[in-house]
Amino acid sequence: MSVVTLFVESQTVRTERRFPRATPLSELQARLEAIVGIPPSSQQLTICDPASSNSLPITPTTLLTIPDYSVLHVTSSCPTSINFEDVSQVEKYEMQDDTYDAMSNTVRAFKRRHNMGRFADNASAMSIDNEDEFAEEAQHIKVGQRCEIAWPGSELARRGCVRFVGKTQFRQGYWIGVEYDEPVGKNNGTVDGTVYFECAPLHGSFVRPDKVTVGDFPEEDLFSDSDLEEM
Repeated sequence: MSVVTLFVESQTVRTERRFPRATPLSELQARLEAIVGIPPSSQQLTICDPASSNSLPITPTTLLTIPDYSVLHVTSSCPTSINFEDVSQVEKYEMQDDTYDAMSNTVRAFKRRHNMGRFADNASAMSIDNEDEFAEEAQHIKVGQRCEIAWPGSELARRGCVRFVGKTQFRQGYWIGVEYDEPVGKNNGTVDGTVYFECAPLHGSFVRPDKVTVGDFPEEDLFSDSDLEEM
């Protein structure tokens, strides 16, 4: 069976396709609809000779005579046709940020519940900020106590020393300022220009009281081999 190879072009598509030369024009248009998305009744076809770039006539048996690698242009005669390359013509749904923030089945809500991303130091639950948030949990934590910080979804815990207990200017409620033993923090005890405590860079962080466990948590020796068997 003789076939012809064509470059099919439309406003959004350019592809190389092969068609049987015996394909009648009506069947060709039906196949083109699946390629370019324009129904046969709205198709306007133009075929260009690859050698001369001249337009070739469209007939019911066009594929019998045109040379290989001709360019078949398909445009739409429908004036309401949308150019999907132009996003300004595509209707979009826009949601207000407050509406999105109030939803419980979004990516933002998931990250907030699991303390991920920018919510890493926030409350583990979706709570409404208030001046006394976490006050009860904070009253049992004192400056100078050794502590361990638990992170949801991780078996690892960070150890350090409590350097601040109280309210802050960056967000309502009670916060615990921790000086970590290792440089795994986010600051040096200063947030937005306000100094809450002082420590080395990247050793300081602020977490909610429900993440803090105080007790006998000595500084860990990361290079200790006391737990290794010796031969």
